[in-house]
Amino acid sequence: MKVTKLMVTLTMVILAAARVSGQSDYISLGNKQYQLLDRLDIRSQHDTLLGFTTVKPYDRRKMTERVAWIDSMDRAGSLPFVITPTDRYNIRHLLMDNWEWAPQYTDSFNVKPIFNTFYKTPANLYAVNTRDFKLVINPLLNLQYGHTNDGTGSIFVNTRGVILRGNIANKLGFYTILTDNQERDPAYVRYFVTKYDAVPGAGFYKHYQKTGYDYFDARGGISFNAAKYFDFQFAYDKLFIGNGFRSLFLSDFSSNYLYLRMTTRIWKFDYENIFAQTIAPFVPYDVGGPRTIRPQNYMMIHHLSLQVAHWLNLGFYENIMEDGKHGLQLSYLNPVIFYRSVEQQLGAAGKANVGFDFKANVAKQLQFYGQLLINEFVTKEVFHYSRGNFANKQGLQLGIKYIDAFTIKNLDLQLETNLIRPYTYTNYDSTTNLTNYNQPLAHPLGANLKEFIGIARYQPLHKLYLTGKLMYSKQGLDSAGLNFGSDVFKSYNTRPRDYGFFIGTGTPVTSATAALSASYEIFENMFIDLNTTYRTYNVQNQPKSNTFFYTIGFRLNLQPREFNF
Repeated sequence: MKVTKLMVTLTMVILAAARVSGQSDYISLGNKQYQLLDRLDIRSQHDTLLGFTTVKPYDRRKMTERVAWIDSMDRAGSLPFVITPTDRYNIRHLLMDNWEWAPQYTDSFNVKPIFNTFYKTPANLYAVNTRDFKLVINPLLNLQYGHTNDGTGSIFVNTRGVILRGNIANKLGFYTILTDNQERDPAYVRYFVTKYDAVPGAGFYKHYQKTGYDYFDARGGISFNAAKYFDFQFAYDKLFIGNGFRSLFLSDFSSNYLYLRMTTRIWKFDYENIFAQTIAPFVPYDVGGPRTIRPQNYMMIHHLSLQVAHWLNLGFYENIMEDGKHGLQLSYLNPVIFYRSVEQQLGAAGKANVGFDFKANVAKQLQFYGQLLINEFVTKEVFHYSRGNFANKQGLQLGIKYIDAFTIKNLDLQLETNLIRPYTYTNYDSTTNLTNYNQPLAHPLGANLKEFIGIARYQPLHKLYLTGKLMYSKQGLDSAGLNFGSDVFKSYNTRPRDYGFFIGTGTPVTSATAALSASYEIFENMFIDLNTTYRTYNVQNQPKSNTFFYTIGFRLNLQPREFNF
């Protein structure tokens, strides 16, 4: 049975059999609301609901209702922690954006609708709010124009679209995001597109004005709550697992994919089951040649979070990628068994990963977080690290967030380091490496790297958002046609030897990026943007590459288009 039919059948059976309660859609990844929720999580320190932040996106209803409770406590002067005036402003606007789950605030918007129909609420072009049907329709727009010094000349982004979200009978949530996009990107992004035949984060494209790209992006899904503790989402979109800027487990860098997500939240546990269909590595089409169906893989994920203490959350992660030519094995649908055991019983050739993560909120200003990914290891070699055995394929992330840094209100700092050994995310069968549509599913640079990231976010005025990023990485690239473990699309069986592999082995390349952006919100979710980026990319014994580019833009109900690699 095809995975699509199987997932639809499972969804419909569960929906028909369950006693369903209120359900919403999810807050889009990258939305400005995530920064506020991050701050409230650190401030509250002991809030169990906000503590489960590892798997994203977040449920809109649950987060809105919790923030509404925080707001009511603040209005009553009973909030057990301090929030800034800007936080208070952001809280009210989060409730404004998600008005369907905060009906007590609808009378406080004080707006005059256009033609008595549009913008009845400040954040939504058109909205319906009845007992059995809620609907929000908003336009999407992102217009950016700029210049780069790498020979490209002018660069631009032209995105137009629409987003719909709502729920039916307070039981079934739904959303759809449709955009039409044309863009011309800096040279290093165009090199990526040429090499992998995929636009970063989008996938399929057509050429536009020779050096640009034209692509259509369609995302959407349905969601519902079965009984009290079980949530289901069936969608074509992206997920993110982690509390950092990067994720070593699953990031939102690649293209969209089809997935069924089942969340069980009870007591101090949050348990996620994810079943996804991804696009396996493929060879680009010949220009003008016939198209064929792209090869498919199946990705299954378990993630268990435990709120060990009010301030500490621990997580366990496992995933497996299976070759789609044999179809989805029903044994993987068991929600509580280790995938490795299933794989061995089936005799399958997929690639399994396990991992651990943590998040600790300290002193209501600091958050420590991290991830440990284990793709494979040989126990006896762990104690002989100096040998550099290729079979030790692991990744480590450590980070810290510091809000209201140095007593400056709404200045938030974040430091993060990522270490990934050679050949991590790869299998002896390159078909089942951790990729989707010729793009990495975890770290965008692949493997065999160390990376250091510093981010500063500052909101000096209610409507002004400033962000600065510094990123430095060192990676070992393939040399003389030999696979040194950075390329996550190759089989590890193509390695030149078994020992002597360390982070940076191969041809060394260092890259540093400094970026600064300023966004001013002239109307709810309507921004004027200014972005500047300076990037260096230096490969040993090759000419240095320095790129500087800037853009100015206007966007509505969309996140900025960025290339953080």
